[in-house]
Amino acid sequence: MPEKDSILARNATLRQLQVFESIARNQSFTKAAKELHLTQPTVSMQVKKLVDVLEAPLFEQIGRKVFLTSAGEALYEAAEAILRKLNTAEQKINHLKGFSGGSVKLSVISTAQYFVPKVIHEFNQAYPDVTVVMRVGNKETLLDRIAKNKDDFYLLGQPPEGLNVTSEPVAVNPLAFVANANHPLVGKSLTVEDLKDEPFLMRETGSGIRAQVEKVFDQFDFQPSVKMVLGGNEALRLGLLQNLGITVTSVPTLMNEINRGEIAILNVRGFPINRHWYLTYPNGKILSIAAEKLIELLKLEGESLSEQAFNKLN
Repeated sequence: MPEKDSILARNATLRQLQVFESIARNQSFTKAAKELHLTQPTVSMQVKKLVDVLEAPLFEQIGRKVFLTSAGEALYEAAEAILRKLNTAEQKINHLKGFSGGSVKLSVISTAQYFVPKVIHEFNQAYPDVTVVMRVGNKETLLDRIAKNKDDFYLLGQPPEGLNVTSEPVAVNPLAFVANANHPLVGKSLTVEDLKDEPFLMRETGSGIRAQVEKVFDQFDFQPSVKMVLGGNEALRLGLLQNLGITVTSVPTLMNEINRGEIAILNVRGFPINRHWYLTYPNGKILSIAAEKLIELLKLEGESLSEQAFNKLN
């Protein structure tokens, strides 16, 4: 049992512990201020109040980084445990709240933004009191958010490695060579060697789709003639519509343009390559009733999307 007259319990606030924990984890006052949406003077003031209470220094600054003192390490262990337990309690309470004033937060890889909004719309129609916040980012962004436990769940192009998470496929995501419907290669039987001199549109470094495409190209020992590097699926789509080159990308993200006859799937031996979108969340995550219901709808839409892609490619 803790002492009832603990000076720390009487004088320290949870906000001060939150600020302290963020500085220690980021090794930076500046990064902590940005993460917590506070000014740097406010962050420094909160730490000073803790130092005054404990009468012991908590950090030492070497260059641009700050490091914990022995006293800081002892406090960090306690602060981390306290904040983790509070987060668990909040998740349990949100689960009990269910559909009454609750919220669901998810982050999705950029290719998934083409089908997730439809599911969110259906969810909002059924449960208007629940707030849904969706963030879109590339693979690197999502891995960072997973590590920091920022959201309820995530949709990625492949299961993350080295993280303590649960992942399961939610929809087929076939990768195929595509081009403008007026491209001279449309309708021909091709091999990757036939495409080595074609201008190729590539996604940016850090993109999950780029990592998958490069892995496939390594298997075929294929080096594309990269004409442009484009930051995002929308830029890639516009590049195809302007007939700037060919690319390999997720077929479902271009389904509307394919159905309208604006973009065509090239008949290349060995393609399409079947990949998946993966539903991912940290092990131990307590999903609210609302989050569980949204996941159910995502799985249903994933089945429908998989069927559409199969029919288009066969």
